[in-house]
Formats: sequence, C-alpha cells, structure tokens
Amino acid sequence: MDVYNDDEALEANRPTVGDTEPLDLLSDEFARFAKEEMEYEDREEDDFNVKGQSFTGVVLGFGSSFDPDRAHSHNPFVPVAQGERCNACRWADVAIMRVASDDNVPLYVVVTMGKSKNPGEDQRVSATWTPDPMGVLHALPVSGRNGAPAKIPQPNATAFRHAATVDKGIARVLEDHEEAIPDYAPRGNALGF
Repeated sequence: MDVYNDDEALEANRPTVGDTEPLDLLSDEFARFAKEEMEYEDREEDDFNVKGQSFTGVVLGFGSSFDPDRAHSHNPFVPVAQGERCNACRWADVAIMRVASDDNVPLYVVVTMGKSKNPGEDQRVSATWTPDPMGVLHALPVSGRNGAPAKIPQPNATAFRHAATVDKGIARVLEDHEEAIPDYAPRGNALGF
C-alpha cells in the first residue's frame, strides 16, 4: 500500500473507475479500487453493479480475508475438493456502500462476496440493502459451523470500522456497540492484501 506525504500526491495517484461501464463488485478491479479508496477521507461517488443491479454509490468500507502469502491446505496443483476448506483458494470480500437515492434518504448496501480461485467454482454474492446504519451492523454476523454461535468475521469487522471513519451514522452505531465489533490485528496490512 502506498503512503503519501501530501494530499496532492495522494490525489494525483487516486484510482478511477471506468468511464462508461459500472464496475462489477465481483471483479478483481473492484477489490483493488475499494482497497485503495480506504486511504481517502473523501470517498468518490461512482457507478457499480452487483447481481445485475446498477447503482451510484460510495464505498464506505472494505475488508478482505485474501492473503496472497497463505499456504494451501492441500496439494496446490490440484483444485481443492468440494466442501474442503483452503484459505489460499477461497476468501471473502466485504464492501459497505452508501447508495445515492432519489429522495436523499441514506441507503446502505452490505455486499458479501465469497470468492474462489478454483476453476468452475461460482463466486457467491449476497447483498443486504438497508436505510438504517443499525441494519448495516445486523448484516455483519455470519452463522457458525456445526451449531457454533454467529460471529463477525475479520473482513466484515474491518469494513465496518473503515465505514465508521467516514459515515456519522455508522460511527454512532460503532460507538454504541464497540464491544460487539472485533478489532482484528492486521496481517501485513489492514485489508489482508
């Protein structure tokens, strides 16, 4: 991640999204764009697409469990078997966005993307739309395996904490529920890249 000493240098190197086509949230290009957007206090409004829905919005927060240095839990020359876990082959990206609405009422979308390097495996995506910052918090927990209680995973908590730095409503929710949102120590950097 680049570090800039002055605002002009930072702005001069700011990434831009395509001029005509909305950026697909499942793309690697979106992950790079969102990760770099976290470096700025003023986030850019742009056009995006998720599950066939296009919208104009701002990336408030982004988190990822992707780590290019992770070791495979299987032979890396053979795709991971169905149902087997491998953190080097499968990971999650989470984006929290504020969407422009016709009536100027804030609308948030929490997009969780299950990604895979395995050939033929689908990228999974779920989107939760809510007008309430508390609804953003409610979209973060993930059900545990084998009856384990739900918890907020690292990418979700990272995205929420990023969003709280630029959105007053989410900042109030974080302040009121600080103990519920884990503060994971970064691996390499806060986004796992």
